[in-house]
Amino acid sequence: MQRAFYKDNRIVPLGIMLLTFFVFVYHFELDREGPLGEIPAAVVPATFVVKSSQQDPAPYVEYLESENKPIHHAAPSAVPSAVPSGKPKVSSSSSSSLHQQNGLTADDVVLMFKTGATVLWKRVPIHLTTSLSPNRIRPDNVLLYSDYPETIGSWEIIDILENTTDKVRNSETFQPYLQQEDYESRQNYAEMSNVPGDAAGPPGGWKLDKYKFLPIIQHAGRNRPDAKWYIFMEDDSYIFLSNLLSHLEKFDYREPWYLGSLAWIHGDYFAHGGSGFALSRGAWEKSFGRDPRIEERFEEFTEAHGCGDHILGHVLKEYGVQFGETADDSRYRYGFNPESHWSTWYEPANWCKPVYSWHHTHSRDVARFYNLEQEWDFEKGPLRYRDIFKALVAPYLRSRVEWWDNWSSKYEIKSSVAKDAQPPSSVKSIEVWRSAWESVDACEAACTSWAECVQWSFYEDRCKMDSMVLLGNGIPEGDSRRQTSLPWVSGWLPRRVENWNCQA
Repeated sequence: MQRAFYKDNRIVPLGIMLLTFFVFVYHFELDREGPLGEIPAAVVPATFVVKSSQQDPAPYVEYLESENKPIHHAAPSAVPSAVPSGKPKVSSSSSSSLHQQNGLTADDVVLMFKTGATVLWKRVPIHLTTSLSPNRIRPDNVLLYSDYPETIGSWEIIDILENTTDKVRNSETFQPYLQQEDYESRQNYAEMSNVPGDAAGPPGGWKLDKYKFLPIIQHAGRNRPDAKWYIFMEDDSYIFLSNLLSHLEKFDYREPWYLGSLAWIHGDYFAHGGSGFALSRGAWEKSFGRDPRIEERFEEFTEAHGCGDHILGHVLKEYGVQFGETADDSRYRYGFNPESHWSTWYEPANWCKPVYSWHHTHSRDVARFYNLEQEWDFEKGPLRYRDIFKALVAPYLRSRVEWWDNWSSKYEIKSSVAKDAQPPSSVKSIEVWRSAWESVDACEAACTSWAECVQWSFYEDRCKMDSMVLLGNGIPEGDSRRQTSLPWVSGWLPRRVENWNCQA
C-alpha cells in the first residue's frame, strides 16, 4: 500500500504540471488572435522608436541633434510586421509614379506660413481669419514662421532664426534681425506711425528672408514627421487649398516631389517662393532627413546668394531632388502664379486649368479669394482661371477707359514703323492694321480687325494689341501722375473672351 501511494504521489505533481501547461498554451493562443496593434505597448522593446505615418511603410533615418547618432525608424505598426503594405514603391521619373490616393485631406499636410516682423501686423491678421481658419485646415497642421517671436490669440509665431550660428549673426545682412529687439523695446513701432504695431521695423528686414528657407523646411519635417506633404506659402500669397490637395493626391508622397512655379538663378531651377510650393515627405527624407547638418553645410552658399527659394532649390538638387517643372509635362505649366490675379494673363491655354496660388495679394484680395472659395461647390469641379477671371477681373473690363494701361504687348504699331508692320494672318485689312497708331479709334479698329485680339491700349502714337486678356491698372483721379503724363487709353473685347473654349 505504501509503494502504491508513493507512485500516486509522483503522478499528481506531473498531472498538475501538464494541466498548467495546457492552460498557458490556451490563453497564449487566445491572445494571438487580436491584431498586432492591440498588443500592449509594454511588450515593445524600449529602443524601438516609431515616427512614420501609418501610410508610409518605408523606414528612414533621423539623427539626434545633441549626439549626431542615428535613430532608425521602422514601419508604422507598433511592432515589426511581415505583412506587405500593398502599395509598391515606384520611381518618380516614370509616369507610373502617379496614382490616385484615397482622398488627400488637409489633415495629411503641413502648411508652412512665412512672414517677417516688419510686415507681420499688416499681413498676418487677415490670414488668421481666412486662409488659416480652422474650417480650411486645423491649427495643428499650420506652422507660422517669422524672424521675431509673437503671439496672436492662440497662435504662436516661431522665430525661425533664433538658433542661427554665430558665423551667420556676424554677417552684415543679418544685422536687421539683431536690431529687432531694440526697435521693440524703444516702442519705435508705435512712435513712427502713431498706430501701435503697424510701422516697419529695422531697414533691410527683407534681407533676412534668405536665411529662413532651410531652417523652415528642416523644422517642419522634424516636428511633423507624419505629414505627407509640406506646403509653403508667404504672407502676401494665397493658396487654394482644396485645388492643391486634389492635385497633390495624384503624386506618390513617398517619392521625392518638389512642385511649384518655375524660376531659375545661376543655372538652378527651383520653385518660386512667393508662388508657394509643395514638398513631399519623400523629398524631405531624401534631403533634410538624411543630413542633420544641412543648414551648416550650406551657410556659405546662403551668404553668397540673395534668394531663399533659390538656395532651397539648389540644396534639394544637391541631394537628388529635382524640381518637377523641369520635366516636359503639362501638369507643371499652370497653377502656381508668381503674379497677382490682376497682372496675370488669361488665355485659352490656361482658361480651364485649376489655380493653386496667387502672389502679391493684398488683404482685400485674400478676403475675396477666401469668400469665393467658401462659396464654391468643389463637387462640381475645381476653381479654374476662368472662374477667377469672371469673379475678379471681368467686372472691371470696359470697352474703353482713359488713364488705364492693360499692358497689351503682343503687337505694337508706332508711327515710326507702321509702314512695314506685318499683321497676323487673320487680320482683315493691312491698311487698318498699319493705321493703328493714328488715334484711339484707329487702334480699336485694328484690334477689331484681328480675329484673335481681345484687348488694346493707346498712348500718343503707339497702339498695342494682344490675344490674351489682362486687367492691368489705372491712375485714379487726384493722382499727381495725371499732371505729368498723357492719358493711356485701354479697351477690351469681352465677348470674344466669352467664346473661349477649353484646350486639351
